[in-house]
Amino acid sequence: MTDQRKNELKAWLISINEPAYELISLNGDASLRRYFIYGDKIAVDSPPSSQKNREFIAINKKLHDAGIYVPQIFAFDLDKGFFLLENLGSTLFADIAKDKEESFWYEKTVNVLTDLATVATEDLPPFDRDFILFELSLFPEWMLNKAFNLTLDKSDAKMLQDSFSKLADLCLKQPQIAMHRDFHSRNIMIVQDKLAVIDYQDMVKGPITYDLASLLFDCYKVLPHVLIDKITVKTFASYKKLNLTEDLSLEDFKRALEAVSLQRHLKVLGIFCRLNIRDHKNGYLKDLPRVLNYAINESSQLPGFESLHEFLIKLIPLVKTLCP
Repeated sequence: MTDQRKNELKAWLISINEPAYELISLNGDASLRRYFIYGDKIAVDSPPSSQKNREFIAINKKLHDAGIYVPQIFAFDLDKGFFLLENLGSTLFADIAKDKEESFWYEKTVNVLTDLATVATEDLPPFDRDFILFELSLFPEWMLNKAFNLTLDKSDAKMLQDSFSKLADLCLKQPQIAMHRDFHSRNIMIVQDKLAVIDYQDMVKGPITYDLASLLFDCYKVLPHVLIDKITVKTFASYKKLNLTEDLSLEDFKRALEAVSLQRHLKVLGIFCRLNIRDHKNGYLKDLPRVLNYAINESSQLPGFESLHEFLIKLIPLVKTLCP
């Protein structure tokens, strides 16, 4: 079958005087963007009808200006949805930050988190109540209804609605800063011992603990509790030096971190099911038990979420049926 977009991307690259290399596909993105190795650079097919291409360019500049390593944009065509980017190599943080090297690399992320927190927020969309509740709605829609074919009784439906509202409150009462929104081990590259950030076009202004929650309670790996505590303390101290923590104590910060992490994991449960059902991408199903386990643990630690905790425990056997 002819790949029209790929052919158009190749023609565009030639039109901007790039040498005629082969486009070698790179897989792994959960969106409709496609990445290709093109010589020593990266070519991107990012359909303008569905992708945030203007935001990608604007936020790339914001992050670069804040001292964060992001790929250089050599050329782009917003009408076509094509980019030519710096090739950051193939060394994922996820592949290196483990075993004896784990603590060393995770400590380095504190500097990146701190730089992210200094990014100007005036033109970033707000992670407001409607946004938070929409994300949470993905859990009942795509996991409970469409993946499990569950019909909630009035009691469970109200419990979820109340839990979602409380989670929104806990997110909104935190100090609000620039937020990458998907800052985890697969969206950080290691380039000559430096950390580079990718997949940042969805940045918003939101809770101070969100990016830390994405990193420490990673949907693709589980970190040791000792390391989680170490990075949490270091990040809090770094934010505090920037006067970003307002009146939060360290214990308040940790509790806020758990609440944001619960919100994120409930959303991800819905997204991973949506990727399977709507987009026919079943590679994320194997991560569902880990994400559900996070949500179960977090709901057990937060006051007022006991009923949600009991409800989530009941989903364990159902999730097992989805796993490959």
